[in-house]
Amino acid sequence: MIVRRGAGAADGPHLPDEAGASEVLHVDLNVLQRGALSRNVLLRDGDTVFVPRAEMVFVFGQVKNPGGYPIQSDMTVLQALSLAGGTTDRGTASRVRVVRIVGDKRQEIKVKLDDLVHAGDTIIVPERFF
Repeated sequence: MIVRRGAGAADGPHLPDEAGASEVLHVDLNVLQRGALSRNVLLRDGDTVFVPRAEMVFVFGQVKNPGGYPIQSDMTVLQALSLAGGTTDRGTASRVRVVRIVGDKRQEIKVKLDDLVHAGDTIIVPERFF
C-alpha cells in the first residue's frame, strides 16, 4: 500500500516524490497482517491511500463456487479449492490441473494438492469417472 501525503503535511518518516511536493510512504500490508502494528501509518487529512488490486487465482470445473479468489502468500492448490467450496460430488481432486501463463505461453500443468499456486493461475477440477 502507498500513502501519498500532501506538501503541507506534518513531518514524519517519508520519501520525497519526483517533484518533491509530497511524501510517499510505503506500507507492507503483509507485515501489518502478521501483527506488526508498530509499522502502521497514522493517516492525516489530505492523505491519499493507494491499495494495489489483489492478485487472483481462478478455480473452475467441478467445484461448488467457481470463480476468482485473492491469492495469499504460499497458497496451495488445496487451499484455493477450499476457497471455492471444495469439489462437487462429481469432481475429483486427483486429476486437478493448472493453466499458467509463463512468459507469453500458456502451459497446462498437472499438480498435486500441496503444490503452490501462482498469481493468475486457473485451477481446473475435472469430472470423476464413474
